[in-house]
Amino acid sequence: MRDKIKMRDGDTMLIMAKDGAIIHFTPNMSWPHVEFVRRMTGELPDGAWVGTVSKFEGKVAAISSKYFFGYQLPGPDWVQCAVKNAFE
Repeated sequence: MRDKIKMRDGDTMLIMAKDGAIIHFTPNMSWPHVEFVRRMTGELPDGAWVGTVSKFEGKVAAISSKYFFGYQLPGPDWVQCAVKNAFE
């Protein structure tokens, strides 16, 4: 198992998840989600999810990309689980 990525309170990163795992991430918040996906995979892979992970009051949580999903809400349970497994 790979070590968890350490985040400080207030940190935010762009993430892509698929099959229960974080497959790509970057702390480069100057990119919009569409640019992050373009640079990492060209287009959003089938079954993948893209959004933002943030740490607030010691907890990490993922929010969906409004560009890709048309809304900005907490990611589904499988994404939240992947985030908790990858980030601390």
